Amino acid sequence: MLDTPAKTPRNGTSVLLGLLALIPATVLLFTGYLVPSVRTLLASFTDASLLDKPAESVGGDNYSAIIDEFAESLVGPLLLALALTFTALIGGLLLAWLAALAGRRGRWAVRAAFALPMAAVGATMAAVAWLLSFESPRDLNPFLTQYGAFAALAVGLGATAFLLVLRRSTRLGDAWPGLLLVSGVITATSLAYALQSFTFPYLLRGPDGPRFGSPAMLIFDVGFRFADLGVASAGAVLLLAVLAVLGLGVTVWLIAARARVVEAAAEAAPDQAAGSSPWTVVSLVVTAVAALIALGSLVPWLTSSLSFSAPARESGVLPHLVSTWIPPLLSTLLGVTAAVLAGYGIGALRPLGRRSELLLLPFAPWLFTGLPALIPDAFRHRIEDGSEFLFLVPPASLSIPVLFGSALLFRGVRLTRALPVVGLAGLMVWVVAAQDTLWPLIAGMRPDSAPMQVVVLQTMTEYSYRGLDGGGGVTGWLYPLPLLLVIAAAIAAVQLLSLDRLALRTGRDDAPAAEPFPAVPAQATDPYPAAPAQPAAPAAEPPIAASAGDHESPKDSTA
Repeated sequence: MLDTPAKTPRNGTSVLLGLLALIPATVLLFTGYLVPSVRTLLASFTDASLLDKPAESVGGDNYSAIIDEFAESLVGPLLLALALTFTALIGGLLLAWLAALAGRRGRWAVRAAFALPMAAVGATMAAVAWLLSFESPRDLNPFLTQYGAFAALAVGLGATAFLLVLRRSTRLGDAWPGLLLVSGVITATSLAYALQSFTFPYLLRGPDGPRFGSPAMLIFDVGFRFADLGVASAGAVLLLAVLAVLGLGVTVWLIAARARVVEAAAEAAPDQAAGSSPWTVVSLVVTAVAALIALGSLVPWLTSSLSFSAPARESGVLPHLVSTWIPPLLSTLLGVTAAVLAGYGIGALRPLGRRSELLLLPFAPWLFTGLPALIPDAFRHRIEDGSEFLFLVPPASLSIPVLFGSALLFRGVRLTRALPVVGLAGLMVWVVAAQDTLWPLIAGMRPDSAPMQVVVLQTMTEYSYRGLDGGGGVTGWLYPLPLLLVIAAAIAAVQLLSLDRLALRTGRDDAPAAEPFPAVPAQATDPYPAAPAQPAAPAAEPPIAASAGDHESPKDSTA
């Protein structure tokens, strides 16, 4: 079986269908990102506020008022991004390289060992768990604590990404373009995540800590504590500019490198021999040690996830659980479906042929843009319409990272092989959105139906942030342990059964993989792809062996 799917000739139908597949994502890009970004830019030159008064132009005063604090808010996130990047690159690459040398058993061990840390993506649950684990939580550094909570997640994601590169070859001479590309994506992702981190700075900064822990924290405080949406919009524009540079840089790199994901099932046979080498023992020992450290970092989380003693509210737990999980589910279904459809149009239907990846460029400025950069505009323009329940649906539903990943995936992977990966991506988008703190704090303050994030924070406030006498008893409802285990099992299943059979490639398509398909139209009367093997007919004594060799050659050359 070849590692790339059969590519149908590009015709008018495929071009039309490919462009049509982009329409839902384009509409969501326009309404959820482009228009809000333009409105945020315009509002940054006004004195807009939470007060009911008309906004007036103030020129560049808002930028002069916020630029110093914005620069100060970059220090902590830059250090956090550096630490997460270093951890993902060093830890993830080491585990992936050893696992690739060990073969299938080594790869499976790494993928299964970090399934649970990768499922623990809930920022609110992690922050609350670490907060309740210390007697003096206000003395905690929010970024150091955040690193401790998500270092294992960074290693797991890094190992997964590097395994895609090393799935083809463990020789650095062959793999260095892909390794360099993955390292750049990890660096940009870590920086974008750190700049938009909100939950940990919000919960752990304390009265004596820095005034603003991150740009996201700065935008929230200025806009919703000081009621100055004009200055908050100026901060959001500065954050949007940084994120746009990161998104454009990564996108141009992906296009220039001709990155794509292909099937690598043909490499299973060499793995059997490699699995008996001493590298297997080394890989399993290192993976076991890393897994123990990762599980140790989850102890606060696992302890807090068992706390169900305190009642959520007199209305019961169910309304709060509905408000926590259903609104993000609606946003995820819409945004991920549109993203996957667009990714399929770009990667599989190829409406622009070899230049189809250029269709990613309109989405590139918002590749890493999250809710913090759009929050002032989202609040101003969503407070006037919709029901209270629909107001809980997070804005900017289109998942642009899923769109990019789908385009790379469908470029070289069959639909049936790609669907489990796409489904897992949608599941993780839903969990991350349901565990967000920023939007529920703004939109979900009704006592009888507030999301669990708000309920937990209000309960902790009543008990002085220390969890004494039941203050932390409600945390088990925030991200229930059974749900965590189910998601971890789903991650492990997709890792072992789908992702382990995929590889990341860069550069030109291999000629041996492409030759059989163009040859078919030239010999339209021959329905069998094996017809080009006829020149080997003089060696007719071992026909079975010759036939097997004909099938092995393209497989090996494209693995």
